[in-house]
Amino acid sequence: MRVLVSYFSQTGNTEKVAQAIHEEASRTEESELKKIGEVDLGSLDDYDIVFVGSPTHVGDLSAAVKEFLAKMPKSPRFKVAGFVTHAGYEPEDFHMCVPSFANAAKAKRIVLCGCFDCRGRLAPPIRPVVKENKGVSDEQWERDMQELDAHPNAEDERTAREFARSMLAEA
Repeated sequence: MRVLVSYFSQTGNTEKVAQAIHEEASRTEESELKKIGEVDLGSLDDYDIVFVGSPTHVGDLSAAVKEFLAKMPKSPRFKVAGFVTHAGYEPEDFHMCVPSFANAAKAKRIVLCGCFDCRGRLAPPIRPVVKENKGVSDEQWERDMQELDAHPNAEDERTAREFARSMLAEA
């Protein structure tokens, strides 16, 4: 089976999860790891399953990943599995990601095998805006950022590998 693990990452969170998925897939399958900007959309039908990873931007997939999904061919022979990283505490912090994957798959008549989410470090430039929107104390915010800065961690990577195994079993 041929596997592509593609991703968009700005802080390294999504890249770290992509690497864990790729490492797991490489154990038993022919797997490639590429940033979405490096993927030749015309070659996607060479794969059996394409993992697509995105950071969460304002509760949804990044614009780069949405564009990538929109450019995928209709009715391909490959299946898709999505994964996202987020700094969310509540499902509403990343609530549009799974529906965005599902909607893109439906529009392209692609089988969506599943989605995985993982907490990750919040990019420093947007921390003040998020803090203000959350309305938390400085002390609570500092604790929250220390917690997020520890992700993705070894447990998250283990869970990503489990996700990869289950998606490969479905492909």
